[in-house]
Amino acid sequence: MKDFQVFSEAPELFKSMLKDIESAKDFIYLETYIFEDDPIGKKFMELFVKKAKEGVKIRLLIDAWELSKDKTFFRDLINSGGEVRFFRELRYVIRLLSKNHERNHRKLLLIDNNITYIGSANIGHRFITWREVVLRLLGDITFPFVKSFLKSWESFGDFSSKRIKSFFHKSYHIIQDFPSSIHRVTEKKFLGLINHAKKDIMIETPFFIPTERIRNALVNAIKRKVKITLIVPVRSDKFYVDVLRDRYLGKLHNEGVSIYYYKPSVLHAKLLIIDNSFFMLGSSNVDYRSFIYQYEINFFGKNQDIIHALKNHFNETLSKSELFNYNEWKKRSSFKKTLEIFMHFLRKFL
Repeated sequence: MKDFQVFSEAPELFKSMLKDIESAKDFIYLETYIFEDDPIGKKFMELFVKKAKEGVKIRLLIDAWELSKDKTFFRDLINSGGEVRFFRELRYVIRLLSKNHERNHRKLLLIDNNITYIGSANIGHRFITWREVVLRLLGDITFPFVKSFLKSWESFGDFSSKRIKSFFHKSYHIIQDFPSSIHRVTEKKFLGLINHAKKDIMIETPFFIPTERIRNALVNAIKRKVKITLIVPVRSDKFYVDVLRDRYLGKLHNEGVSIYYYKPSVLHAKLLIIDNSFFMLGSSNVDYRSFIYQYEINFFGKNQDIIHALKNHFNETLSKSELFNYNEWKKRSSFKKTLEIFMHFLRKFL
């Protein structure tokens, strides 16, 4: 596949998205976790309204949990013929502590059966400095993504956790995950790739709260002499996630995992590269919430041109990162250690 582009910075990504939206002739489908009512969100909304008036089919599917605006923000679009749905708008249900974890965390923009954007980025100005990874794809790869979107569109209000079909397209695998403590589709894919790694594993993730199975797989890979490089943000946008994460870093460092903190801003990219042979990116973090509780979508493949571009992205992230300091980790306060333990037991409720 030659028709692709990797985006790491939000300004260039949003500029490209808006340009493609402007040129749309048939439809624009957007599925996202967060869509802010701010200068960036307004730019998208104004263009959506314009295209709807031109007769382009507009469908926005936005998760209701992170909805931070009055719904009048979408009124002009709806009045112009666009459609807007909010995933699981009813927040509070009987199974409060589990069902309300089950959010739509996917990020997908599809245009005219020819353009796909898949990756880590939400829509909003507060994300403008965040480090992301998003693939823009051209061609018939868009067809299975459209099928995926339409399935989400149809089931946006359901509170069932039915298994969702994943799609294969040529040598690519579109992995659709859904809430399940049993199936854990994305985690199983991670495990399979890690367990078969022979040379190196590269991971970028904003949230790193690995399950026991993932931790064991990483340790076993180190024992096979596989080089593992993990990049996480110095600070993510969730304090409690960083507290939980820090509990694991020292132990993995001692096992031989090379850990780095990305320093310039929030690292929000979600990327796995194995042996220069396979890549996976999308909406899933390396944490229990993505693996067990959320609706996610990830893109897996072995195209060497894409892998080369993603490695360049990874190496650029690494060049702006600082090596984990084990001695500093050991010196963290008793209060923080106690907080780590306390939040570990509460992690399923956060």
